Amino acid sequence: MKRLCLIVIPVALLIFALVSGCNDKTDPAFTRIIVSPACGVVPLQVDAYAIVSGGNETGNATGGNNNLEISWNFGDGHTSRTSIAYNDYLIPGDYTVVATAKDPDGKTASTSMPVKVLADSLVIEASSDFPGGEVTTADTVTFDLRAESCDINPDEPGDYVKMAYRWDMGTGYMDTGDPDDPEDDVWVEYVYPTRNPRFRFFEPGQYDVSVTVTYPAWAVTRRDTLHFNVTAAP
Repeated sequence: MKRLCLIVIPVALLIFALVSGCNDKTDPAFTRIIVSPACGVVPLQVDAYAIVSGGNETGNATGGNNNLEISWNFGDGHTSRTSIAYNDYLIPGDYTVVATAKDPDGKTASTSMPVKVLADSLVIEASSDFPGGEVTTADTVTFDLRAESCDINPDEPGDYVKMAYRWDMGTGYMDTGDPDDPEDDVWVEYVYPTRNPRFRFFEPGQYDVSVTVTYPAWAVTRRDTLHFNVTAAP
């Protein structure tokens, strides 16, 4: 009985080795992918590089794109079929770069990376809760500012503390006493250094409200303007 066990064990090991050798092929797998820069201003050239292992390879079993076909889709209609690829983005937007590896047996693997292409190094957009610009002297207008850059996420409130703001609501005379006595009117400049000021126009008229945003880290300043038609309160 003991001799039988000595014979069975080596046979089992041999079968295991043969089975393992027959199944040493694996699906392709990305071990590294780089798309740089991941954010920039148009025209933006990016370099894309991928290392893939696995699949039905020849030579070094640890891989490294050996006998694997690499293809790229840059999300803007441009494609490539090399391990190292390049692309020029000419239109601002958010793109997804997709890399696909295929081995001779037709097995595939894919991975992706986002690329943000901006129209400017700092993009700002001013707005208010009166988007049409039609207000009365009884309305209080709430202003807002949306900003975006490679360092600023427009949906992250904490990023807005990186910038300085100057809202200029315009200038004019403000009555401080008798409405029939212009002598007591004073010239006032309405300026607010916050992202979300609130303001009420005291006199009917046409107003251009401007906001200036400064981003010290990039030493850039950008400006946007909103127009308002102010009528007397009903």
